[in-house]
Amino acid sequence: MRPIDLVLVFLAFYPVVTGAAWMVGGVMFRLLEERHRVTPPAGGWPGVTVLVPAYNEAAVIARCVGALRQVDYPALEILVLNDGSEDATVAVARSAAAGDARITVLDDGVNLGKADRLNDGMRRARHDLVLVTDADTHLHPDAVTHLVARMLRSPRYAAIAGCPRVTNRRGVIPTMQMLETASLIGLMRRTHALAGRVGTVAGVLGLFRRDAVLAVGGYDPKMATEDIELTWRLLEAGHLTGFAPHALVGMEVPETIRGIWAQRTRWARGQGEVLRTHGRTVARARHAAMWPIAVEALLSYVWVLSMLIATVYAFVRWVVAPEDARFGAMLAWGVGIAVIAMLQIVVAVLVDLRLDPKLPYACLLLPLYPLAYWTINALAALVAQTPGLLRGPREKRVVWDLPRSEA
Repeated sequence: MRPIDLVLVFLAFYPVVTGAAWMVGGVMFRLLEERHRVTPPAGGWPGVTVLVPAYNEAAVIARCVGALRQVDYPALEILVLNDGSEDATVAVARSAAAGDARITVLDDGVNLGKADRLNDGMRRARHDLVLVTDADTHLHPDAVTHLVARMLRSPRYAAIAGCPRVTNRRGVIPTMQMLETASLIGLMRRTHALAGRVGTVAGVLGLFRRDAVLAVGGYDPKMATEDIELTWRLLEAGHLTGFAPHALVGMEVPETIRGIWAQRTRWARGQGEVLRTHGRTVARARHAAMWPIAVEALLSYVWVLSMLIATVYAFVRWVVAPEDARFGAMLAWGVGIAVIAMLQIVVAVLVDLRLDPKLPYACLLLPLYPLAYWTINALAALVAQTPGLLRGPREKRVVWDLPRSEA
């Protein structure tokens, strides 16, 4: 078998195998883990500190703070961490707090960057359980309860990921991200949670044990995706990470090509940096439990390269030998992969339907989703993940540089 044939085989089978694994894992988690009723612990609910890092968030911070005031949890401390904003973020946040004694808006006028600002918040927190969320989100009133209930299942849990839901749903780009959130993120986290190895406890909503975070050094300000990197360090330290699908958080997503490109290149760059930084450590036998998420992250990048090689090869062969029978086979596999991708979305929608009844409407974009999703993410991986893999994190800290949708 020639090298190009190996590339074509990998290109064809990788999305089929991973898609099948995520569908099976997602359904298993739904049947085995999501039927437990939330009951108050014997000693009462432990205190939780909420950290909201904010930089130039005047347009969205009021909605976030308003939602936090509606959270149904008995012992809550809320710290809005202003990171040297140049707009009215502080004034808007304090106005939205409306004298709520649980909310403190901290403003030292210094721009530290998100990672260092969160590390400062971790040290200031009064409670051992610390919830991190973004300033453009709004928590469901029961979200904290579901996160804490999942955390208390085992002292080995160091972090629990919440379940994001797209709120700005007008337009093709946000609707595509609704499908991605359910079909990719939702099923992947459910599958990884079966083993207690969720690879990303994202900054949009995550609950952490403060002592565990501080013991591994907190967030790294040089990483493009500080949340992924922290999650991997927690796993390397022997902790478990989980997923609470009923811990819902509304989030705004990019609505323009420019916005989603900035988001995807940052994610891709961060994934490359994490693989570069932690690859050798994770490869050791004692971290074998992390191999599935590490191999999955690496192979997803290899698949992108394979797709590029196959595209160039197909074009050249089409010019040189248009009668080549392999074109028909490649086309058939392409159709098969698209069918698997759409089946994955259908399964994800069925699993998540009770949490988001409007998901079926997004399925109207099913014919467009696989092509658009793979194209954007493939290009982002090539442009941004490659330098992350080759060079690792930058020497300077990461700044707040993503476009923000207006509220």
